[in-house]
Amino acid sequence: MKRILFALYGWWWSIYVILYPLVFVPSERGFWGSNYAYHIGLTVLFVVGAALFEWFSYPKLRLSDIRYLPRLVLKHTPVLVALLFGVWGVLAAFFTPSPITALMGSLARNGDGALAAFLFVLVFVFVYLQVKTRPVVLERILLGIVLSGLILSFGAVAEVALGRGLIYRPNPADLPIVSFPQRGHLAGYLAATLGVSIAVSFWKRAWFYPVASFFIACALGLTFNRAAFLAVLVLVALGFRLYPKRAVLMALSVGLGILGGMGFTELRGVGGDKDLASRTSLQSRFLFWKAAIGGILERPMFGWGGGNFDYYWPFFLTPEEQALFFKYEVGELKVIEILSQPGTIPVWLVETPSGERRPHSIPLWKSHNQLMEVALQRGLVGLLLYLALMAFSLRAFINLLPGAAGVWGYHVFLMLWFIPFFSEGVLWVLFALSCVEGERAWGFIPQAGLVPRSRDLAAAGNPYV
Repeated sequence: MKRILFALYGWWWSIYVILYPLVFVPSERGFWGSNYAYHIGLTVLFVVGAALFEWFSYPKLRLSDIRYLPRLVLKHTPVLVALLFGVWGVLAAFFTPSPITALMGSLARNGDGALAAFLFVLVFVFVYLQVKTRPVVLERILLGIVLSGLILSFGAVAEVALGRGLIYRPNPADLPIVSFPQRGHLAGYLAATLGVSIAVSFWKRAWFYPVASFFIACALGLTFNRAAFLAVLVLVALGFRLYPKRAVLMALSVGLGILGGMGFTELRGVGGDKDLASRTSLQSRFLFWKAAIGGILERPMFGWGGGNFDYYWPFFLTPEEQALFFKYEVGELKVIEILSQPGTIPVWLVETPSGERRPHSIPLWKSHNQLMEVALQRGLVGLLLYLALMAFSLRAFINLLPGAAGVWGYHVFLMLWFIPFFSEGVLWVLFALSCVEGERAWGFIPQAGLVPRSRDLAAAGNPYV
């Protein structure tokens, strides 16, 4: 029995990364509702399970051994930084306009609670420590991440083919979304899984990952998302620097996949091909960022906490900029005046093209830049810890190791978007993998045009030899 449980733990986080992005609430028609609670509940289950697995893996472990915990944490710098990030978020929440909102997040909206963030940090810790002691687990988790991307890709193709959502019922112009709240968020997650698949294709001689890369690229093409395309372009360009010959084949495969997906969307007459030519999204991003920078400067130390800045952002834009924001994000509504006060849901008096005047609220708001979002929620201290965590995997990214390719590729996309809780759990798993890879990389760069020899790969920390 013990042997079976130990074998199960070897696939524990692989199962998690497959299940997490597929979680949805069948009884709900909307995206938010209890979705946040279901994702957090699944994560709690896997964290508690991992803690029990670790406990029973060491029969001689006693509660008194907890005194050695600080020494263990100090031995693993990425774990220390991740824990500091989580603890700082919880402490900073008590100095925000609404500590309860900052701590718990919002079940009805977009999460971002500091306690949930600390839970994801625990995911990081357990994945990091397991991969450090059992390197074979790294390959299994990477396989799980690619499989999750494939499952979502097949779902995306099915939605476009059918002209309707499989889970939710969005407007056909917003397809595909599968289990995500928007087509753009699905595109970002697919870009991350595609980055992992592309990187493994360079490091491991196996047919599965190049084929998976092609199919995920097809699904990515269905989304017409420019930020996701840019992320893939960066990863493929890095492959050209490391493996020019193999990168040519990968670029052709991924490029054809994306073009095929775009063509299929055009053929079916659904989706949003206008997104590629649209300029308003970037113009509206500047307004998002202006408000975010104002908020960061207003509370640089502790930030606003998750969900709190939703009630303050309009007051960092001029009335003219608020009117432009409505034009880009809401439509042709003429803003007369803002009716609400700071700390309440923003409400404006607007006038429709027909001359009708009515109130209009915007209860959800995000800065659409992940680094700004971290600074808004946890202040500049939190941002520095987050950047330090990313820095641990920089060498691994330069060497195009799979976990780091997923993290950094996703963050290229997140420069114009934000991480939703629909994929946040998998991101923290990728963070853990990339930090382990960063410790193994040691600045290794293979010779141009050559597939590295086994002993070179072993020196670089490649788990596949």
